[in-house]
Amino acid sequence: MERKELSKDDSLILKGLAILVIMLHNLFRWIEPSTGENEFGFSHDFVYRFGELLASQPQEFINIIFSYLGHFGVQVFIFLSGYGLTKSMLAKPTTWSAFMGNRLKKIYPLLLIAIAGYVLFSWAVDNYLPTGNDKSSIIYKLLIIHTMMPYEGISLCGPWWFFGLIIQLYILFPILLNLSQKYGPKILILIVVASYVWLFSAFYCYDHDLLLAVWNAPGHLPEFCLGMWLALRRNVVISRWWLLPALAAFALGNFFAPFYPFTFLAVTVIILICYNSVSEAIARHKLICRPLVFLGSISMFLFAVHGFMRKPFINYATSHGNAAVSLLTALAFVAAAIAVSLIIRPLYKLIVQLLDRIRIDIPPKTDKAIKTVTLSFLAVVALYFIVSPLQNYHDIELNQNQTTKKCRFTTDNTIESGTQFSDILRIKLGLCGMVKMEFDAEFDTHECEDGHIPMLITDINHIYWGAFNIPKTDGFQKVHFERTIYSGFFDRIRKKKFNIYVWNNEGVSMKFRNAEVKISCQKWGCKPLDKHTN
Repeated sequence: MERKELSKDDSLILKGLAILVIMLHNLFRWIEPSTGENEFGFSHDFVYRFGELLASQPQEFINIIFSYLGHFGVQVFIFLSGYGLTKSMLAKPTTWSAFMGNRLKKIYPLLLIAIAGYVLFSWAVDNYLPTGNDKSSIIYKLLIIHTMMPYEGISLCGPWWFFGLIIQLYILFPILLNLSQKYGPKILILIVVASYVWLFSAFYCYDHDLLLAVWNAPGHLPEFCLGMWLALRRNVVISRWWLLPALAAFALGNFFAPFYPFTFLAVTVIILICYNSVSEAIARHKLICRPLVFLGSISMFLFAVHGFMRKPFINYATSHGNAAVSLLTALAFVAAAIAVSLIIRPLYKLIVQLLDRIRIDIPPKTDKAIKTVTLSFLAVVALYFIVSPLQNYHDIELNQNQTTKKCRFTTDNTIESGTQFSDILRIKLGLCGMVKMEFDAEFDTHECEDGHIPMLITDINHIYWGAFNIPKTDGFQKVHFERTIYSGFFDRIRKKKFNIYVWNNEGVSMKFRNAEVKISCQKWGCKPLDKHTN
């Protein structure tokens, strides 16, 4: 099958399909029956659960399919970015600084409107305004560094991790295009190989924690480079036989960890081949084509607002609990997101028009200096990312430059059924590179039902968190938890607030006693711990 050039309508249709499945995924993943998904990490349990739920609850197939597969719509936007940027730059070459300026003029107003919408929506619906930790998260997103910080990428509004990713791809794109024009499109193959080296290194060095790898540009260069490659190779032929290895890679990546990093590129190829097969049929049916083109035209606004709008719809669908209500709720959710998108679109266009009036001519030498500084900074962060897991996960004895603090509480503590959070310890940490938390206590959870056990949470400024399921006991029994936490690139230079608390997410009663917390930290000028309270 000979690949045709993607027209503007083709791109809009693909964007419309992609944003629709992303929105439904981000809604249904929180509504039972939920499968879990291999978006930022791998577990073959999710695919088994996917199959079991389809077999046992076929009436919920819409929920189940979007819950497990819907996040792959992101790959369409990454591919189309590489494809569209290449076509645009070939038609109208420009400098790196001018290119980045134009990109930021379009993406940053959307980010500002999205954050403002989040604050207003939280205040109107939950009577909540951002507090200390949330204010920090807003600042990280305004600086567009949130994806470089562990667990900050999905804070406030999960889908917003894409802002950080796309800006990084914009930064790299002119360099990738220049290399492709100088050495030929085949150089993109080497870049894809380097990306997979990055992904596999993260997969194994980070003990299967791919968050930082997948949130950032190196983790999604294969899909981006595929878009560039197709834009550069106008006469390329995509055979339907490509579908077989792509399906095989995708299937293996859902069941076996070593194949997992290939699923993103594989699903992109599958989507392209399938779309090429049905694109003419879609174009002929206006009742299908026009709505998808419309959704594609407002996809950026839908992406910006749907994440923080979903909570009341999730609560409603969860409280009523059946397939018909879930489907109707999903339709109402999409309609509401469309309405809000149409409201904010004129404001966005006005801001972009005002910014377009600002024109700054940057001399070639200054342009080169700005590009060098930016790329050097990203290289330092990437290097830190590569070496930090070897340091932080394999050197957990904390023998160098170590500061240790023990806090013991001998009084009995009761977690009431109506209490959502029960504080165990709040403590300030100085500047440090790694923290090791050890927690010992005696728990009595005999009143809890199986599967309804509260979770112990460790939290540092909303940056790192870990949940430990407390085992069901018959009378008081000793339990021990420990966790080693490393500091992200931007977190080594500031003090941290470390919290340990029980999240009573199931609303049960529980007692614990003789709790002892041991906090150890080291490296990078570790200072004594202070101001601890229970």
